Amino acid sequence: MRDVIVIGGGAAGLSATVFLLGKECDVLLIAEVLGGKAGTRQYLADEPTEEYIAGEEVTSMFARRVSTHIDHLLRDGVTAVTKERNIFSVTTERNGTHEAGAVILATGVTPILLDVPGAEQFAGYGIGYSVTTHAQLIAGKRVAVVGNTQRALRGVLELAQTAENVSLIAPNTSIMQSSLGLALPYRYNVDVYEGAQVVAVEGSTAVEQLVITQAGKQIHLPVDAVFVDLGLRPNTQMVRRIAALDGDDFVRVNAQLATSVNGLFAAGDVTTIPSENVLIGMGDGARAARSAYDYVLAHPSLRARSLK
Repeated sequence: MRDVIVIGGGAAGLSATVFLLGKECDVLLIAEVLGGKAGTRQYLADEPTEEYIAGEEVTSMFARRVSTHIDHLLRDGVTAVTKERNIFSVTTERNGTHEAGAVILATGVTPILLDVPGAEQFAGYGIGYSVTTHAQLIAGKRVAVVGNTQRALRGVLELAQTAENVSLIAPNTSIMQSSLGLALPYRYNVDVYEGAQVVAVEGSTAVEQLVITQAGKQIHLPVDAVFVDLGLRPNTQMVRRIAALDGDDFVRVNAQLATSVNGLFAAGDVTTIPSENVLIGMGDGARAARSAYDYVLAHPSLRARSLK
């Protein structure tokens, strides 16, 4: 049995694990890979320098530190989290079940991908799924945002501050009646294609053109980058039977990042608290770890061994 099991190897999970290692907790991090989206760069046509990702250095340092503690790292996926008699059981895909007094869920989200010719080919080469992560790339460039979500509208307004031009491809026109949608017409460098659909992404080594249809007409938009926000799927399937989720399956947490289940905490993009940033995720991970640490301190019977 462990003091705490952390599920997920992105910024939040790594930060939580490093915090708990510093407290000499018997912590186990379960993750297929380490680093999450921190190292996912965008490469644009004619871009002379490599993209800088804020927080990547710290995330890589944390990943290296956790990797040296081989007794505290398990490379595996998690299929279920259950709780019985105050003990959590975490079932993995290949290495059986592991028990702990507390669990931190930091499994992130999976974006809904754009499914048109060229979208997969240019993923990472002009096609991105996070405006917050990559917005600094597009100063003075032409960019398109594809999606109906509030995050897509927020992304358009953020990009419009520095981009030469931003085109919003909005298949569903109802989103335009929100406060963010109503703000778009006041941006001189924003074009909105309501009711439009993307049919292809084209380019050579990176994205150069977006092909859309609107009212039966085909339009070719020259672009340097495309950000897609068709929605996010939180990776919460392993806790759906025990934890309270919102209507989109994100884990509900309070200010201490505690869920509806005593001893179960969550951090990062998987929660109802917006994150979508490596540095924010790291802060959330450390905060969730502090809450989990306090929880096991307050429940001596759940400790694997004495804690500082």
